[in-house]
Amino acid sequence: MAHNRQHQEVEREVFLIATILTTSITEQVTNAIREAIVTGEYEPGQKLSEAILSEHYKVSRTPIREALKQLEREGLVEIIPRVGTCVTKPTDKDLTELFTVKEVMEGLAAGLLAESGDETYIKMVQDSVTSMEQAVKTNDHKLYVESNNIFHKAILEGANNSKLSYLLNLLLNQIPYSRYVYLSIEVPNRLEKSLHEHQVILEALLLGDRYKAEQAMRDHVRASGMQLKQGIYNKLYNKKQE
Repeated sequence: MAHNRQHQEVEREVFLIATILTTSITEQVTNAIREAIVTGEYEPGQKLSEAILSEHYKVSRTPIREALKQLEREGLVEIIPRVGTCVTKPTDKDLTELFTVKEVMEGLAAGLLAESGDETYIKMVQDSVTSMEQAVKTNDHKLYVESNNIFHKAILEGANNSKLSYLLNLLLNQIPYSRYVYLSIEVPNRLEKSLHEHQVILEALLLGDRYKAEQAMRDHVRASGMQLKQGIYNKLYNKKQE
């Protein structure tokens, strides 16, 4: 009797360890595939084969299948019966909705940072604007995009709201956003206008004006978003810029 109980406990421990290991592998694979989608390594509309992914990540098909189910819940892939799994290719309506929500979320983040007055993050924002000013003078688009990324990241982190960060990142993951940021600044005069918008946001943060910071950020996201949305749509569907 005691021997049976001991044997059952050993089996249970083995089962739990196996479950933990499987969960860990699934999580690692999910993170790896997500990263590949977000960075554009797996492009929108691309078909993802379980067999090829299994071979590539050196795991069985079970964690691959679980990873794809999770990524479907996040809106990154679409599992189509009798066809397979494809990286989600957002429609014009999807992009419009995404940028509408992005405007609200980033506006909220800027307002929260202005209200808290966190000097560390406001200094990061200030430094990134200085880099943007230099980038505009030298017409360095790469530096501008890098500085822009730091600017928006600093504001989101400075907002100090984990739920907001999670939801905004979940939203932006639905398109290979980082690959397309440069599209909006390639429009004539957009670089200078974009810089001015960032300067207005910084000014509101330095003043600690929550309303002005939120409104300035919303105005900026709306202005850049309209051009960016069109650029992304044209790239995804191979349409020529009008």
